[in-house]
Amino acid sequence: MRQFCFLSVVACCLFSHGCFNNNPKAHQSLPIVDLTKKYPEKDFLVDDDNIEYIPLETTNEALADEYFFIKYVSNDRIVAINGMRGDIFVFDREGKVVSFFNHKGNSGIDYYSISSLVFDENRKEIFVSDHKNQCLVYSEEGKFLRQFYHPVNSDIGYDNLYNFDNQTLFAYNRHSKRRDADEINQVKPYVFLSKEDGSVISRLDVSFPERIPDDNRQILGTNNEMVQVFTVATTNIVESGQEFIITDRSSDTVYFLTQEKKLTPLFVRTPSVFDTKRVIYLSVKNKIDSYIFFSSCSYDFTKIKERLKEGLPYSHLFTTNNFVFDMQTGEIFTPVHFLDTHLYASAPANTVIRSFKADRLTDWLEEGRLEGRKIKQVAQVLKEEDNPVVEIIKYR
Repeated sequence: MRQFCFLSVVACCLFSHGCFNNNPKAHQSLPIVDLTKKYPEKDFLVDDDNIEYIPLETTNEALADEYFFIKYVSNDRIVAINGMRGDIFVFDREGKVVSFFNHKGNSGIDYYSISSLVFDENRKEIFVSDHKNQCLVYSEEGKFLRQFYHPVNSDIGYDNLYNFDNQTLFAYNRHSKRRDADEINQVKPYVFLSKEDGSVISRLDVSFPERIPDDNRQILGTNNEMVQVFTVATTNIVESGQEFIITDRSSDTVYFLTQEKKLTPLFVRTPSVFDTKRVIYLSVKNKIDSYIFFSSCSYDFTKIKERLKEGLPYSHLFTTNNFVFDMQTGEIFTPVHFLDTHLYASAPANTVIRSFKADRLTDWLEEGRLEGRKIKQVAQVLKEEDNPVVEIIKYR
């Protein structure tokens, strides 16, 4: 039996866009962002005084592993998961463990896996969506509260469930070859769901008559009975406080969604997502004030395939560029000194969240790379096996 080896390129991650329809003339008045062009630079340097470091408490049970991800940060709580093991951590703002639980199983009140997690701090409820297309709801302490299934014929997959308001979840239906192309979840994939029973409250008024599959895996070949698969991690929704940046693999237009459910087109990318001769992924990172930060990633798949066959490195074959779009003026810049993140955690507006493994920080401390930085004080009291340190960067 052949085994599969996935070569995931997270550095290129995300890629998205949204569109009321796929008519290229529909948004001719919008700014055009050329992903192959260099734009004037704009500095976004943040002062060290606006950066906070929170070492997360380490206990015999609450131990992070390599699949540890921060999912939520507020003024009172930090919520994280160990994705493979199924652990859920709730910390207070000082990094102390509030609760820790794992309900991975098949009992009917357990989740099969953690596909996405939403923490509703007002209700003190944790929503876990799994690969069985169901959602389990727990208290902050891990007590089972209720369970519901996602709508019929939906495919709400990895990181596609979000907290919208006190009564509503926001979700994205992945493109599925198993579904009819004209099925409602395929044509209008963005939905608002009830937090009580998962029923559809409404759909975002954006449609995609022609969709590009979310599954972007490409078979590179086989090596010693291992099937090598190349994939780029993507997402279609990025949170910024209580606002959302809506993108989609099947459209060239990027949108902005408010708490009033107002959907506004922002800009159009070029080359098009449908340009098969020049595949470029677009990855939205964050929104700070009126600025939206994103990056592009392009690659030559044929050359990557050739180098992999020869056992040679291929990371230099990727071309990445960073951009910032000003929502107020429509101007486009190349950001300087902007601290990137690949966590995509729910966080307050104008905030960037990152985390650092303890052993990495202790290594940097020994190498003298933390001199003159606030984080040095944190690293000095860490042990290599401690839980990560959360970095919270406030842009003002």
